[in-house]
Amino acid sequence: MAPPSKDLMKNIAHTLIAIIITYTFLIPLQSAEAVLWEDHFDQEAEKDWQHKGNDSVWTVEDGFLKTEIRAQEQWSVIFDRYQFIAYPGPYNDFTITLETVGATRARFGIALAKHFHDPVTKIDEHGYYLFFTNDIYPSRDGDVFIEPGQRWNTDELQQMELHFKDGRFQLNADGESRIDFTDANFDHIDTIAFVLAGFVTEDVKVGTAWVDTFTIDGLAVSPIRKLATTWASLKQEQP
Repeated sequence: MAPPSKDLMKNIAHTLIAIIITYTFLIPLQSAEAVLWEDHFDQEAEKDWQHKGNDSVWTVEDGFLKTEIRAQEQWSVIFDRYQFIAYPGPYNDFTITLETVGATRARFGIALAKHFHDPVTKIDEHGYYLFFTNDIYPSRDGDVFIEPGQRWNTDELQQMELHFKDGRFQLNADGESRIDFTDANFDHIDTIAFVLAGFVTEDVKVGTAWVDTFTIDGLAVSPIRKLATTWASLKQEQP
């Protein structure tokens, strides 16, 4: 039997896309499914992460995400992020787990942010909570002063777990509860990112950090999004 022609394969692909489009409009918009997403950092994934900032480099090496401070200026505050973009926000009721995470001469962890808009002043800004391996800081539009001391003497952790739901933040480290608080202003989270922070003096290349695995459980993914992903994949495979 002769293999199907390119025209036949193209017609089949178009038919499948049409079915997907039709099925999409038949699905209730309210329905969503909580899914788990993880990254073992086996390879670079530009579609999943985006670097925000100019004072660091981020690489994937030997199964780890690694970052190093490369400050543009001496005597400056470092606040660089590696933002999760695989599934855009907003986010609620999720748990982030980091495996084998640590830093030397820097603060490293997870930044959760919400966008705020003042209708009177027309000012837009982001409020952050920064959960490091050894401390926690609030931040407004990335303004943060890293003090010499630290809340916990743990630059490295085997596991760091952060849960958020309806304004409640719960942080666990190596199986122990570290902090549990609620901020009613944070009814959801708009952005999730790794954060590298610190203060450099004359040496602009001081500070490194690493993490082995990132897992987020509880992502709300609608059936429409799943079908859209399938549709995009089919379009790319068309001859």
